[in-house]
Amino acid sequence: MKLQKFIIAAGLTIMAMPAMAQYEGTDTRQRIAMMLPDEAEATTALQHVTTFQMDINNNDFNDAYISWKYLIEKAPYAQVGIYTNGAYMLFMMVQNEQDKAKKQELFKELMGLYDLRVKNLAGLNSFTSPSKQATDGDIIARKAYDYAFLGPQADPEFTLEKSYALFSDGIKKINEHGGREVKGFVLDSYFRTSYAMYQKDNNGFREQFLQDYLESKEVCDKMLQLAKQEDDSVAAQKIVDEYDSPLNTIEGLFAQSKAADRDQIIAIFTPKVEANKDNLAYLKSALTLMAANDCDDAPVYYTAAEYAFKLEPSYESAIALAQKYAKDKDNVQSVKYYNEALELCKSDNQKGNICIRIANAMQKSGDFKNASSYLDKAVSYNSDLAGKVFMQRANMAVKQKDYNSAIAYCNKAAAADITVSGSANRLKQNIQTVQAHNAEYARQKAAYDKQQAEIKAEEDFWKQTK
Repeated sequence: MKLQKFIIAAGLTIMAMPAMAQYEGTDTRQRIAMMLPDEAEATTALQHVTTFQMDINNNDFNDAYISWKYLIEKAPYAQVGIYTNGAYMLFMMVQNEQDKAKKQELFKELMGLYDLRVKNLAGLNSFTSPSKQATDGDIIARKAYDYAFLGPQADPEFTLEKSYALFSDGIKKINEHGGREVKGFVLDSYFRTSYAMYQKDNNGFREQFLQDYLESKEVCDKMLQLAKQEDDSVAAQKIVDEYDSPLNTIEGLFAQSKAADRDQIIAIFTPKVEANKDNLAYLKSALTLMAANDCDDAPVYYTAAEYAFKLEPSYESAIALAQKYAKDKDNVQSVKYYNEALELCKSDNQKGNICIRIANAMQKSGDFKNASSYLDKAVSYNSDLAGKVFMQRANMAVKQKDYNSAIAYCNKAAAADITVSGSANRLKQNIQTVQAHNAEYARQKAAYDKQQAEIKAEEDFWKQTK
């Protein structure tokens, strides 16, 4: 049925429908009948469902809007597509609209649609298969993306701070209870927003930016791990393609930001660690941030570890204390705390990851032999860590300037674990670039040395002749 175009006033009108309504086991027709007991209205709603989907498929957004408006007002639990396809429709309409006032109204509706979906989430999830159910974090994160992308042109009250707050809320909720609907481009946009906040206030936002960096990498890694759960290699590669790119953006922007300035980080945490010496959560966060930014040999790092270990022994603080004693050349105490770090782990999987962290700490101090031993232990605890171990060995080989071995380890890492294949290939390309530069430098130096030798030989000849 093709509906005649007509103008509908902007703004969402929400029916008095219980937010926790349950429709488990029902189909579209049954749900509409429950919401619209009047047979004529129910029939009209069903026709709108069909028309809406046809118009979306044809990218006929103006006609789709008419059906969507009816459904969102009269039958908000008819289908999840009213929200997902409706958001896509409104996004495209906002992007294409030239009239400033209309653009603003459509944008307001788009933001309101995300809020309505969160409000009705329990009812919508009740008739959705578990693998496709959304979480409030997924929805808020996607709303944040649309706000960041469209807001500067469509919302006269747009602020970078509000954009960042939306992303932070969504990512926090995703971390709390998971969700497969968070998209790679959302993570990319989130970190770009955090980077913009850091550029706006280098000093005030630095600590939060460091935290955002670690959390963003954690989310990317969490999503990449889903690739290992796929039996289909094509589906697994699709996941890697989606999340490896934002991971590359995150690492690139962080390096570009120079936020990991050692002196600045130490200056930030020195007074704060002392002020929070009884705050275990803060001390753990400080240890993680300093360790991730090459400040794990600073006095404030060791002080935080001592305070944290005294409050509650953990593998994080035990590793830090082990590094302290290693720096003091007290190998007995260092080994004691490294072993205690492993004992504080609850599972072999966790022990494997801690072995990699210990190996990383040892290689920083130049103890490559023992670092290699702990990498062997990591795989013995959890063979699934083979790819990450090969990556660590590649980085160790780079530090020792054994580039051929480093490339071989990169190849092994990519073959062993699809989730690190992107990082392995990028490191390999960087190594090959260094090798090419070194080879060119060696060629030019050889040519220069040859030229200088010839000049000297000629000078010696004329001296002897004279």
